[in-house]
Amino acid sequence: MKKTKKNFTLVELLCAVALVVILAGIGFSAYSYASHRGKEAATRSLITRLEAGLETLKTKHGFFPATGSGTAKKFARIEVGMNDSGIITEVKFISDTQTTVINKAKQLKDFLSIVDAESLKKNLVKNGTGDEYDVVDAWGGKIYYAYPGFFNTAKYDIVAPGADEYFGKAGTSTSPCSSLGDYKESSEWACDDIANFDKL
Repeated sequence: MKKTKKNFTLVELLCAVALVVILAGIGFSAYSYASHRGKEAATRSLITRLEAGLETLKTKHGFFPATGSGTAKKFARIEVGMNDSGIITEVKFISDTQTTVINKAKQLKDFLSIVDAESLKKNLVKNGTGDEYDVVDAWGGKIYYAYPGFFNTAKYDIVAPGADEYFGKAGTSTSPCSSLGDYKESSEWACDDIANFDKL
């Protein structure tokens, strides 16, 4: 008796292709989720190190870098100066009304030893044509700092924009909200901002 060779039907081929597409989609989603969580963890780690460095400045040198005066609270971007040899020469906290510079040898050394200068360099993006670099989160968004803080009123706030690269309500701001009220009014604070204070 002659054996007949069985071929795949069109329906079976389509089912196989659909199964491969579904599995690929699941794999991509899992990869994207893991990548996002990894970047979030790296940003939280950076914020924790910055906090530790700031606490060292307060403990050893008696100050937190100011970004506002009196009752005027301001967010500042954090800028790092680095020479051609890759040595960090200063750290600036720049708001629209005030700039505080850490460049005294002992202060800078104490701050960078806690923050970990080599790790910090992984979170720098060149700012303009000079030797200045902005401190950024794992997605490349600028990290901002405020002292006195809007939320941590006795200390300081540190906030990163997260994956969407916007602060607060997605798509409405490219810098941190200018006042505490702006945050409170945003029911979408449950976005992806990463901060050293509780989201409202």
